[in-house]
Amino acid sequence: MGLQGTQTAQWFERARNVLVNGVSSGYRYSGDDDTLVISHGEGGYIWDMDGRRYLDFQCGWGTNILGHGDPDVAAAVAEAVTSCTSFAMTQQREVEAAEKVVSCLRWPERMRFTNTGAEATMHAIRLARGVTGRDLILKFEGTYHGAHDYVLFTTPGAPPGDLGSRRRPIPHQASSGIPEAIRTYIRTLPFNDVEQVEAFFEDHGHEVAAILAEPMLGNSFGILPEPGFLETLRRLCDEYSSVLIFDEVKTGFRIGLGGAVEAFGVIPDIGTYAKAIGNGLPVAAIAMNARMAAGLQAGGIFQGGTYSGNGVSAAAVHATLSKLETGEPFRRIEETGTALMEGLQKILDAKGVESKVVGKPAMFSIFMGEGTPREFRDAARHDHRLHAATVLGMIERGVMPCYDALEPWFLCAAHNAEDVAITLAAFEESLEETLARAGDIPALFDEA
Repeated sequence: MGLQGTQTAQWFERARNVLVNGVSSGYRYSGDDDTLVISHGEGGYIWDMDGRRYLDFQCGWGTNILGHGDPDVAAAVAEAVTSCTSFAMTQQREVEAAEKVVSCLRWPERMRFTNTGAEATMHAIRLARGVTGRDLILKFEGTYHGAHDYVLFTTPGAPPGDLGSRRRPIPHQASSGIPEAIRTYIRTLPFNDVEQVEAFFEDHGHEVAAILAEPMLGNSFGILPEPGFLETLRRLCDEYSSVLIFDEVKTGFRIGLGGAVEAFGVIPDIGTYAKAIGNGLPVAAIAMNARMAAGLQAGGIFQGGTYSGNGVSAAAVHATLSKLETGEPFRRIEETGTALMEGLQKILDAKGVESKVVGKPAMFSIFMGEGTPREFRDAARHDHRLHAATVLGMIERGVMPCYDALEPWFLCAAHNAEDVAITLAAFEESLEETLARAGDIPALFDEA
């Protein structure tokens, strides 16, 4: 397709000379001609090295809840960096930030900071195993919980047709380099299938250390939990003394101040948070109830990290959450996101495209297929080529969601009504163009 201008192409060539494929995360590589190099961001927009501006609906995969370069967060970080980076001790800003996290979430008894969501889920699993004395982890198909070996099975990159029977799913390994023995510690099931979860616990409940669940699928269309599903997970964990872990790395402080717990009313034993918690700064948190806190406090279960709770990230957390708890950012995101969801669906319906806009106003996806998706296996019914070609047309017009529909659109408080109008116009033009060139869609997608 060739998204790179002259300056961006030159910068990407420099990147390739020092970074593998020119990136520091495999997800960022979109091919030698389409991988962008970004100069800066402001509010709801980003600019590449050629000065081309894009309306940003990736928002750092959900990190920028307030917008790029939010002045209050920037000021707090700038002040902190002169006096409190990292110490080998607890520091003032870390305490203040932790108080703010617990106050906003309401349900945790205690918490600890880490640096990334992957670290948070890794430590959460270890804590659950340490407290229960069990090894088995149950996760759901199409969920992504970070880049550590224990969770890289049946992630969103798994082919839906290779997952085996619904009654005996086959965990699909997402990467080479994972020891074969790791597979014995993980089980996967379809999301939203109460019957299968209950049957699994009848057979294996006393072996399960934890259920690790995204309460809303942040890497699979933004699929929402059906009524009773999360409640069933809570009940089964209580009955079998297993641990319920909610991975709120994407939903936390994004779909509401209290995240999925506030939205769906089910309280986990452990919650993991990252992304929106610091408006783009590298920071994450593990929140826990009294039972889990007591297990960690007793010793013998390790959690640590040199940069955990560092002053700069802690300052970003405090500033971000202080702004979020006013409610105003959420009001703006709700208004803008609702208008976008309704507008996109209206255009799709008018063009006769079988589809459903799925999720919450703060994070949603466009499912191009029949019906409403309720689990990852429904991705087999989604028209990936139509979606990708349409989104690539939007990017050419300066509006940038992720071309893969499994990754939701993310909104920030800086997006406004004018951005909605620009986006809907770009979507309608691109969809019309794509439908008119239906025979070329495979080629367009291959170029992506």
